[in-house]
Amino acid sequence: MSKRHPEVYAKRRETAGMFFKWILRFYYKDTPTCNCGWVMKPTQVRSGEDSWKCIWKKCGWETYQSDNGKLHWFIKR
Repeated sequence: MSKRHPEVYAKRRETAGMFFKWILRFYYKDTPTCNCGWVMKPTQVRSGEDSWKCIWKKCGWETYQSDNGKLHWFIKR
């Protein structure tokens, strides 16, 4: 059995990551993109306003949309 070059495995990981991002973007259609590059999931943190948080807990970014349509970003630690 021959060994493959490490670049082949790196390319597969990259392709798998892009596919995962595409699936999440399809699932969470109308959500903003986080500063880390991934989609955000909706939350009910703020009553009466749309709010989202990053899908990765290590990232910590959250945002909410005010009445005038502006997104307000903050990091929750």
